[in-house]
Order: sequence, then C-alpha cells, then structure tokens
Amino acid sequence: MKNQKIAFITGCSGELGIDIAKRLISEKFKLICHIRKKNQEFSKFFKKNKKSIIKIVHFNLLETKKIESELKKIYSKTDRLDVIILNAGVPHGGLFELTKVDEIKKIFEVNYFSQILIVQKLLRLLKKTKNSSIINISSLSGLIPLRGNIAYGGSKASINFFTKILAKELKIYGIKVNAIAPTILNNKMGKKTDINTAKFLLKSSSKNRRVNMKFVVNKISYLLSKKGNSINAKIIKVL
Repeated sequence: MKNQKIAFITGCSGELGIDIAKRLISEKFKLICHIRKKNQEFSKFFKKNKKSIIKIVHFNLLETKKIESELKKIYSKTDRLDVIILNAGVPHGGLFELTKVDEIKKIFEVNYFSQILIVQKLLRLLKKTKNSSIINISSLSGLIPLRGNIAYGGSKASINFFTKILAKELKIYGIKVNAIAPTILNNKMGKKTDINTAKFLLKSSSKNRRVNMKFVVNKISYLLSKKGNSINAKIIKVL
C-alpha cells in the first residue's frame, strides 16, 4: 500500500459516488468510503471491490459528533491521504418567502459546514503526501442566482468560495483545491432538482439535456493526473 494512492470519498453509496469510486479503483487507488447508510448498489460495489477499500465510515452529515468519531477511525487505517473528494450533499428547491430559516440552515449544515469539518479533521493526513488534492463537488446553481435556489444554490456558492480560499491557504503545503460545478446530472439527485431551476440550468448545457455522470468523473480523473497537476483554485463547469 506504500506506493498506492489513497482517496477518501464522501457519499459513496450514491450514484455519482459509486462511479467516482469505480474510476479511482481502476486507476489503482485504495479507498476510504463514507456512506450514510448501506444500499443495494453500494453492497454490490463493495462485494466486487472490497480488496481496494481500506475502510468504510458511516455518518449523517447533520451529526457533528458522529462525523468526528468516525473520522478518527481513519487515522488507525492510514497515516496519509492523497485525495479528499467531497461528493455528499442534498438537493433543495423552494422560494425564499416560503422556506423556513431552519430548513435553509439544514441545507447549509449538510452541503457546507459539514464539508469544512471533514477537511479540518483530515487535513493532517493530506499534509503527509506530496501533491495532494481536495476536490469539491459543487453545482452550476452555485454560480447562477436563480429563483427558488436560496438554500441549495447558496450552499454551493459558499463551497465555491471555500474552494478559492482554501486553495490559497493550503498552497504552502502543496495541497491543491478545486471544485467541479456540473449542471443537472442524469441521476436520481438530478431528478429532484426544482423544475424551474432545472429548465434554466439545462439551457446552459451544450445539448440542453442532463449531463452524464461520466463527464464529472472524467474531470476528477484529469485533476488527479499529471496533466492536471498545475490546476488550483478553479471552479470547473460541466455543461
């Protein structure tokens, strides 16, 4: 395992998370996977790829203490990390005046504050590796102010800002920080997007349709390759 790269991926039980994990395994990474709860798709994936998975950690992104206790377990399995991919998140749609503040806070807790906590708790492992990376899965809706997008779009806009600031602060350690901001994806989460928001975002797509997850996975693969080694502090659109 000394010569193999190690990646920590959140949201591994989701469709995009599984696709990311499969690609990294094909590129000879060892994985530490976060899941909220097991499902049939992840169980199949794990059964086929368990030799490449060092550890599975379980937590809800709303449970701060659980996040901290589960992340501590990673230190007993590895003394370094090459990559953190923050993929887990939750969609939301609703007009500002009809959305309770507590609901907005919940979306921010999952999509923003928990992401900060994860990076803080695992940063020491990234510092142990040369040319390590953090890749945030953001959204095009975090770049375009749309009606009905105060919670989700706001949380992703915060992730974009977090990406830029973190890239500046962690550059001294040789850690690159980038975000990938896709339009509506062709998956279950994409189908939960607010209808009006989806229509507007799809107009920005090159083919005016939902984007295949493989294009996001391809961007991740490129950022982790030698060709992508110089890319830092970028919000990369996938249309």
